[in-house]
Amino acid sequence: MKTKLADVEKSQNIIDFLAIGTSIIMCLEASYQSDLGKKVLMIDKSSSFGGAWKSIKLAGISNVENAIHYFMPDKIGIKYLIEDLKWPIEVSKKKYRYFNFFNLFYFKFKYSSVIGRLIDKLIYQKKFATFFNVIKEKGERSYYISEGSVGMTNRVKKMLNDRNIDIYLDSEITEIFFDKEKKIVISKVGNKTIISRSLMIGHGARLPRITHSDGTFEIKEKFHPRPAYHLVVNDTSSSDIYEAIFTSDTLIKYVHDVSRFSSLKEISNNTKKVFVFALQSDVLDHLGLKDKLFQKLKDIKIISKDARVIDSLYSEVILPTLDDNDLSLLKEEFGDMVTTLKTENFANGIGYYAERWRSIQKC
Repeated sequence: MKTKLADVEKSQNIIDFLAIGTSIIMCLEASYQSDLGKKVLMIDKSSSFGGAWKSIKLAGISNVENAIHYFMPDKIGIKYLIEDLKWPIEVSKKKYRYFNFFNLFYFKFKYSSVIGRLIDKLIYQKKFATFFNVIKEKGERSYYISEGSVGMTNRVKKMLNDRNIDIYLDSEITEIFFDKEKKIVISKVGNKTIISRSLMIGHGARLPRITHSDGTFEIKEKFHPRPAYHLVVNDTSSSDIYEAIFTSDTLIKYVHDVSRFSSLKEISNNTKKVFVFALQSDVLDHLGLKDKLFQKLKDIKIISKDARVIDSLYSEVILPTLDDNDLSLLKEEFGDMVTTLKTENFANGIGYYAERWRSIQKC
């Protein structure tokens, strides 16, 4: 690094943790460390708070979920969110599994339906499954916070504000130097230099060139496309479907109606609806994609034939960049100068750290 350590030490104090990103799990860990009396600074290269859980504005509608934001079951994690943090967690509602019969028409089953799970396992997954085994499984539940992702980000923001934890958005680390002798980390963020005792890193961290007292440390970034698509439509009909899971579709994994989480919930007699699609990883934005997705909504009768498109947005989401092995290698190389967090699976990550987070005040 170009900056001399002596000059840096004269210009600022050393903080305990520099957290890369503002994901929910990162914020909970930052709050925990603050409760222990540690000084934490959070930075995010994005202009929006919340990492993958941030919300967007589209067609004049605010608090639109950025992507598909439900989380899978983890007994310890869900219990912690409900009992310790007092978050209004609920099982996903109106969730259906869709099958396309010989490309002629769709038929659906409730996601937890025994028949639907049998068809999926036997015909589409090619897995042998007895009727009794499927009954025993009871279907895999998913969960939401009843306020949507904006409720989650607002709650963790309050936790950070209550603890006076500083957050810098539009801030990207360009260089990292680990001084193994002094046990400190020197990070360049724009034209500023930040010295910390530890870097807080999760799976989604984008790391620049890393150097240390003995040389360089190489990590090869992994790119996992998670393309999403938003459709805002005008539709006067009602629907009993919030979540539609497609089976063996070349375009769509699943689509959610997220209207109830957005600012639309405050409008009486509203006829607008917001849908967010999780697309197959190889689907790129192209002419005609909007019309194809719009037609899919009509085909599964989640909107009426008279509905029309108001706005649309394709998002090329890349998650995550580091795997468990990368985090282990960082920890092995730099010890306490790195604090690693398992953030790839939200509910599992919460469950993994819940026991030591119980000192966080209920917020």
